[in-house]
Amino acid sequence: MAPPILLAVVLLVVQLSAAAPVVFPDEALPTKSGYLPIPPANASLFFAYYEATHPLTPPPSTPLLLWLQGGPGCSGLTGNFFELGPYFVNPDSVSLSPNPFSWNRRFGLLFIDNPLGTGFSAVPSPAAIPTNQSVVAAHLFAALQSFFALQPGFRSRPFFLTGESYAGKYVPAAGSYILAVNPTLPEQLRVNLRGVAIGNGLTHPVAQVATHADTAYFMGLVNARQKRELEALQARAVELTNAARWREAADARGLVLSWLENATGLATLFDAAKQRPYETGPVGEFLNRAEVKAALGARGDVGWEECSGAVGAAMHEDVMRSVKPEVEALLRGAGRARVLLYQGLRDLRDGVVSTEAWMRELEWDGLRGFLDAGRAVWRVGGELAGYVQRSGPLSHVVVYGAGHLVPADNGRAAQEMIEDWVLQAGLFGGGMRRAA
Repeated sequence: MAPPILLAVVLLVVQLSAAAPVVFPDEALPTKSGYLPIPPANASLFFAYYEATHPLTPPPSTPLLLWLQGGPGCSGLTGNFFELGPYFVNPDSVSLSPNPFSWNRRFGLLFIDNPLGTGFSAVPSPAAIPTNQSVVAAHLFAALQSFFALQPGFRSRPFFLTGESYAGKYVPAAGSYILAVNPTLPEQLRVNLRGVAIGNGLTHPVAQVATHADTAYFMGLVNARQKRELEALQARAVELTNAARWREAADARGLVLSWLENATGLATLFDAAKQRPYETGPVGEFLNRAEVKAALGARGDVGWEECSGAVGAAMHEDVMRSVKPEVEALLRGAGRARVLLYQGLRDLRDGVVSTEAWMRELEWDGLRGFLDAGRAVWRVGGELAGYVQRSGPLSHVVVYGAGHLVPADNGRAAQEMIEDWVLQAGLFGGGMRRAA
């Protein structure tokens, strides 16, 4: 038997090891991170930026992608450490693992905690939290101006706005704002916007909320009587939206979703195939460690939440408002941008059927050509990855083996999709050939 003093020393070493601070590996650190000043005074949005690891073009022409999370009020760092960033938080919440399907393989990748009050983007007062898309767009534009000023050459690089879920509003709102403001600015202050990509987005809610009953019924999740009940709830949400009773309309949509979840017994409407919800808890445990905040340049006094209840409440009346006109402005404006809409096949909240419903309502002279376009089977590595339909600046992708969080569910397909779309390769056209 070892002497008592030796046992005590061994026990102390074990205890110290267990209590050792998290080490943020140098290779996992962002290229740049911290805060981007925006109006009002003393306000800023938190960001983390990762330079491309294996670009196909010289730095001045390597595209930049901005990723925005949904919510409203959910942190972009969830997308970073759970979906498409270069490193994922492991279930133990104290370590990181490389993501082989990161979106910063070919492109610079920027995450912003948006709107103000989200994630590490602390709000100076509750009154400063945005309540509509116009303010969100103006804040994002100001944050981008701050970001581009960090390094010469950032501004001239091809820029793409991307995001998912409630970012189905942020992305078109910010994109159309950029196109509207650019002509009023000197050349050196313009944003070189080339396209926007929206995953499983809530964009034109009045059309989307009317599709849940059909989706659930034809998936076999509800019967005919339940379908009629759900249709009545949907009709009420549509009626309130058309009457511009925004708060009541948002509540009515919430009732539709909660009824559907209760009736189906699904673990989450985000993915009909899951037996339990997405497990993002370790991300929050990791990000709230003092040494992680210090490594990222985040404020130590700000507690990170995956989704801010305060932001959700402030933007409640925005929920059923549409940004379809902003999508139309992107498609047909003088400085029009390419638009990619993609959805995971298994999403019951903002899935394929709901997106097709509002796309058919687009007021755009290219709509007939898009609706008549063929739908190509898409394979990655010989396996079915989904389906691609495109015409002119508009592309629509259905991703097989995925729900609401496409990059988390099918990272390989998501990486190939975004790379081919940005570079206009593969099923998205001629352009640059895809490299291995």
